[in-house]
Amino acid sequence: MQQHFNVASAKRLALNLPSLAEQRAIVEVLGALDDKITVNERVAATARELGLTSYSQSLHDDDSVEVVVESVTAALTRGVAPKYTDSSDELTVLNQKCIRDGRVNLEPSRLTLRDKVKAPKMLQLNDVLVNSTGVGTLGRVARWTFSLDATVDSHITIVRFNEDKVDPVCAGFAMLRAQPEIEAMGVGSTGQTELRRSQVGELKLTLPGLTGQKELRPKLDALEERADQALRESLALADLRDTLLPQVMSGRLRVRDAERIVEEAV
Repeated sequence: MQQHFNVASAKRLALNLPSLAEQRAIVEVLGALDDKITVNERVAATARELGLTSYSQSLHDDDSVEVVVESVTAALTRGVAPKYTDSSDELTVLNQKCIRDGRVNLEPSRLTLRDKVKAPKMLQLNDVLVNSTGVGTLGRVARWTFSLDATVDSHITIVRFNEDKVDPVCAGFAMLRAQPEIEAMGVGSTGQTELRRSQVGELKLTLPGLTGQKELRPKLDALEERADQALRESLALADLRDTLLPQVMSGRLRVRDAERIVEEAV
């Protein structure tokens, strides 16, 4: 006989909850973590906006230049066809869901067999990642700023700029700035939108001259580091919140003790 969990069964469930006053106290304490996470997200967004504004302003100089992406890259390649695994010793592989709002989110990433990934497809600091297939995600751009061994799947294009020709951070901001244009470049039938590697390579970018790039780079680095720092803190705070919640709800941890832990964290 097949068993079912129906509405009647749900109604019979007994829930062991703290008192209403205790629940409100828990919300107030853990809400401080959510408030800090929200502030950090605003800090990261503002830092990125300032970086893009500074980049755009730098283009008003007379020495700005136009370059074709493939002419200034050391590598321009799609990612791998992953061999997924659950082993934590293997390699992080990013997918399209990982690229959003100009940044990389590692939460949707998976693991793939490390020995199946060739060196050119291993991510390097300041690589630019471009979602290259799919409706709704195609054309999203992000910069890789993690100190983590990782690769991307075949739905993402890796753009690795040649440091002898352009500053990779400045060129990365040029790619971020060009995202609307990149999003419009996809071809294919509905549900099978495709952005070919050659199309990415043919993209034209406007950059400051070499002197302007050299002057702009420290400012962009400082803003990006501030944003990354805020986002790293948010990840730690979210982990702390998710750890504390079941403990205070079950009574294993007193709200007063949770409040002390939260105060130290924020």
